[in-house]
Amino acid sequence: MLNTIIVKPVFDRKHVATKVASRKPVKGLVQLSVLVNGERKFLSTGIRVHLGQFTGDQVVCHEQAKELNEMMANQVTAIIEVVNDCNRKGQLFSWAMLDSLKVRRCKTGTGWIDWMEADIRERPLAEGTRKHHVTVLEFLREQGVTDCNQLTVDTIQRIDDTLHKRMVNGKSMMQVSVYGYHKVLRAYIRRAIRAGVLEHDPYSRFKTNKGVSRPREVLTMDEVRRIQDLQTQSLYMQHVRDLFLLQIWTGLSYADLMTADFTAAADGTLTGNRNKTSVTYTTVMLPQTVEILERYSYHIPVMAYDDYRRMLMPMAELCGIKKHISTHTGRHTFATTIALGHGVPIEILSRMMGHTNIKTTQIYARVQGAMVQEQAERLAGML
Repeated sequence: MLNTIIVKPVFDRKHVATKVASRKPVKGLVQLSVLVNGERKFLSTGIRVHLGQFTGDQVVCHEQAKELNEMMANQVTAIIEVVNDCNRKGQLFSWAMLDSLKVRRCKTGTGWIDWMEADIRERPLAEGTRKHHVTVLEFLREQGVTDCNQLTVDTIQRIDDTLHKRMVNGKSMMQVSVYGYHKVLRAYIRRAIRAGVLEHDPYSRFKTNKGVSRPREVLTMDEVRRIQDLQTQSLYMQHVRDLFLLQIWTGLSYADLMTADFTAAADGTLTGNRNKTSVTYTTVMLPQTVEILERYSYHIPVMAYDDYRRMLMPMAELCGIKKHISTHTGRHTFATTIALGHGVPIEILSRMMGHTNIKTTQIYARVQGAMVQEQAERLAGML
């Protein structure tokens, strides 16, 4: 039995498209109606045009009409060829055979936002990374960078200028943060080029520097003791203090702390997989950790990230600590002050922290002046 196939373009099945001259112009999607052996599916071409720019089975009244029609014709030919190949081999067609053809086209005049959004959704990313990539995506949407033909050097420069003017907590965005946006966008542009859906890289003619990150703050043992000794009538602040101390004594990030199963800790250790990288970590259940966990019967109440982050600086002020405290300060303090400061080998620390590369752990090997003074006094006492 021969497989039968009928393919024809279909425009704006959801009826959302409006004309170019509309107050709010909206583009509609061009799909391919594919009928094989009596079963129909609609496949996206990646082409989006306005009402009045698609007639019959062709893009019309569009400056890239010739290129878009050629792209669509190639897609139709490729689909038909798959079915014809099945007939030559005497095979029964299955829709899975078209998976290799599902290259999301993003030629000039089509939707960059749609392509990038689909790629973010399909990539195996850690949830925190995916959230950051979506933030960059939404920023591009706010800036009106929706089509591939807008990905020019001038557009990248405009994005850079806009980012430098953005205010974060009353201050201009740091260069390292601006670079982070460029890093994400550049990565997706290069992915699109490798997939054959983009032809030119605007970053080949645009350069930006990484900038200098704010120095990582770590606490001294004296500052850690101040937090331990913090007395407050606020149950909310007590919760924040205990979460922060758990980070200090375990080295867990906020995300890992919120998902850790402390009831499963055995032999004085806790093992789990990091939310960010899925790498296994193994941390020691120090007496200070156990003391806190016992107050909560080993079930730590969950606290929203934004609420936790917002309360850290007020907690530090109550303790007379003038350093900038973030949700990572506890983790940094564990690595630098608790572990390295007490002789834990860096290779062991890397395993405890769940780092994918020991070079990441080596960042913590730097020693601050306050720690030098503290260790010098400790050494003098021992001698």
